[in-house]
Amino acid sequence: MLPNLGAPAWVMPLMIRLLALGLPVAFFLAWAFEITPQGIKRHTAADGKDSGKSGLQRLDVATLVGVVFIVVIVGYQQFQNVSSGTRSVSAAAASIAVLAFENLSPDPSNAYFAEGISEEILNVLAGINGLRVASRTSAFSFAGRGTSVPEIGLLLGVRHVLEGSVRKQGKDVRITAQLIDADTDTHLWSKTYDRKLIDIFKVQEEIALAITDALMGTLGMRQVAVDQLTADLEAYEMFLEARTLFYERDVEAMERAISILESVVERDSEFAEAWSLLGATLAVSRGYSQFGEAELERRTRAAGEAAARALALDLQQAMAVAVQAQVLGDNQVLRSIELTDQAARMAPNDAGLQMWAGNQRLIAGGYLEETLPLLQRAYTLDPLVGINNGMLGCAYLAAGQRELGYQHIRRATELGWPHAQPVMIVNQLRLGDVDAAAESVRAMFPEGDPESWDWFTRNSFSVEDRVVRGKLTADGLAEIEASVEAGGTQLFLAWHYMALGDIDRMFGEAFSTPEFYDLFFRLAFSPAGRAIVEDPRFIELGQQHHYLPVWQTKGYPMGCLRTQDEIGDHLSCPSWPE
Repeated sequence: MLPNLGAPAWVMPLMIRLLALGLPVAFFLAWAFEITPQGIKRHTAADGKDSGKSGLQRLDVATLVGVVFIVVIVGYQQFQNVSSGTRSVSAAAASIAVLAFENLSPDPSNAYFAEGISEEILNVLAGINGLRVASRTSAFSFAGRGTSVPEIGLLLGVRHVLEGSVRKQGKDVRITAQLIDADTDTHLWSKTYDRKLIDIFKVQEEIALAITDALMGTLGMRQVAVDQLTADLEAYEMFLEARTLFYERDVEAMERAISILESVVERDSEFAEAWSLLGATLAVSRGYSQFGEAELERRTRAAGEAAARALALDLQQAMAVAVQAQVLGDNQVLRSIELTDQAARMAPNDAGLQMWAGNQRLIAGGYLEETLPLLQRAYTLDPLVGINNGMLGCAYLAAGQRELGYQHIRRATELGWPHAQPVMIVNQLRLGDVDAAAESVRAMFPEGDPESWDWFTRNSFSVEDRVVRGKLTADGLAEIEASVEAGGTQLFLAWHYMALGDIDRMFGEAFSTPEFYDLFFRLAFSPAGRAIVEDPRFIELGQQHHYLPVWQTKGYPMGCLRTQDEIGDHLSCPSWPE
């Protein structure tokens, strides 16, 4: 009954575990006591004749032992699932991954259309209460790789996989979709839809309804409805192309997406999704090119205006809310956190929004009770995305779960996001494990790829490898700092000085390179960062980045206390994680 009552997916597993824990207690009480006309009495006292029941008592004891044994085994399995590190979460019955549909159109350029239809179906399913849907980035990463469905299910932690193809020719479209049980690799449902392009939204609804029908026993009754985003089908096709370009996170692709979306909203000014995506693309594009101050201001203003337009048309545009958080001024960090949290609540199945909210809270003050659930959810939804692993690894480190943190940070590097490695390296050095730190440096610079092993990479690797091996002192690093930077090698030297134990130069770098604030605070909120956080200059740095109002409202970072003593105004952190 719970799914039909709209209960969250976690309620049923919790009830089962509580009942399992209570069963041995209830079983013992039923075995040991009886209800008699004189009240509740011990079993032997109620009967007074033991001999006739000795066989039953032995059976009772054997059954009780068996039940306890089963509960212990189930409990151990549950614990293993929870504490399994980087292993994908166990697949819930109500879970699905939508793979990128194959493009069978005569025109290869229609690949974006096939991918867009897949994502539209994914988004519809993500809105169904009780159904966990793997995020786009992880699910679409299997395109063209020939990975088996059972392996996809294991890697993404899902029970079902939807795959299909799209053939578009003129105004006609054929969509074939099939739902597969990932555990058994058997087809649960398959259908081909031949439609006119004008019926594209109806087809998406039909497919979603067919999937919920196939999962009726798990989900219960579900109402699925797909709104027509726009009546201009050409604008809709352009929107799908722009969204695909946005996910490429490439400078040229981003600029092309902006141009297309500006044309889309010119054609249909009521297209809320297009306005929302335009705002997101403008906001994100600021970090992919070296724009002048005037252009940065223009893009920031345009992103905010596009997000406001999207929300004026549809208050449920979660991405637009997140964009509003991104374009706020530096002195509005607390409001930015509130808006990002709001966006994450509006779209609980959007891994990107969960990650943004979790990362923002981690950097703002290491608020782990709020940070960890958000980053764990982002990872569960999108386990094959490097940044999700890296952020979660940093949060685990901040919580003192060193090995679990290291596992996720290494996985992030494998997936192409090495930016959490410095946090792990500094903590490895803190424990005196120089060999492990040197190995972590090597993992950041894949020498086997000639394109990545250029002059820049060689110089970066040389500096970092010598730092962790103790072959370069803080004085030596300071001497070559100017020449390294003049050569175009952009190193965040604060973490190098932190690794070398030179706190003074580390703070100097942190104050002079504020653009690297996110890495600095991830370093600070780790077991190796206590000396940084307790230094009076840390409060000054917090003021520079406008975090002080956050700390005064939500509490000081990592549970530390603000104190005044002989060294000045600083934080005291007696409960720092080891």
